[in-house]
Amino acid sequence: MYKIQFFNGGLANQAFQYIFARYYELSHPGRIMYLDDSYFALNTVHNGYELEKVFGIKPHMLSEIFDQEMWQYLLQERKAGKSIPQILLDNGNKIVLISEVKDSFATFNPFQGEVFYQDGRGFTPQILEYPGNAYYHGYWICKEWFDTYKENFLKEFTFPELEDDINKSHLNHILERNSLSIHIRRGDYVQLDWALPVKDYRERIDAWTKTRGTDWDLYVFSDDLDWCRANSEEMGFNAFRSVCYVDGNTGSKSYIDMQLMSQCKGVIASNSAFSYLAALLNTRIISYIGPEDRDV
Repeated sequence: MYKIQFFNGGLANQAFQYIFARYYELSHPGRIMYLDDSYFALNTVHNGYELEKVFGIKPHMLSEIFDQEMWQYLLQERKAGKSIPQILLDNGNKIVLISEVKDSFATFNPFQGEVFYQDGRGFTPQILEYPGNAYYHGYWICKEWFDTYKENFLKEFTFPELEDDINKSHLNHILERNSLSIHIRRGDYVQLDWALPVKDYRERIDAWTKTRGTDWDLYVFSDDLDWCRANSEEMGFNAFRSVCYVDGNTGSKSYIDMQLMSQCKGVIASNSAFSYLAALLNTRIISYIGPEDRDV
């Protein structure tokens, strides 16, 4: 019986997909859910496959099931536009697709078989009980998957030690001070029309200062710090004791922003999985403000 999880995206999305698959394995001892690594075998998005590079996590990958000849056949079929569940179905393997979205699964996983829809924002362990082969398409960003086995995940998601002096200094100050992080996602979110406007961040900062005061050192994390600086006054950054724009952690070092955020006492999150994962991995957190459907 195959249980397979779609696998793509940046580090945070990879992590949430892994958490979902690992939840299945921990709640069903002796069973395996494979991550469909065909996407990363054919594409490079963000910084590529990062789970192992950053955290040393080695999931069960779909490519482990097949010999090299069969895996290359599957990849050729994927290049031709077929999805893994469709290829399996075409080769006589009965399988269903369980998707958290009604339409967009077809972009990555066009499938002509039976499809079930399940809102991925909620905790729905019953979807793991489908008795036959199942392919899961979604990111499943919901804290209960994480919280159920939180101790396990906190051990697995261990960041490497910082090596450069600048980030070591940031970390020392974050640990010593009343540190508050804010994450502002721009980049591809601007083109996709997903980026939050200035007023949303201002509302979150106002909500913070109303309940927690202004005696905080604000650490700003973003893929567009110039935009943050230009809009800092309107977003209310000047309300805080000090403001530090954390710069230089790009490309393969992007995860360091998450690492530093995970050590701040407070987190103001964007609508990005990146800052939400940082909040979940944060064992020092005393307060969090983020999207309404994501709490810690």
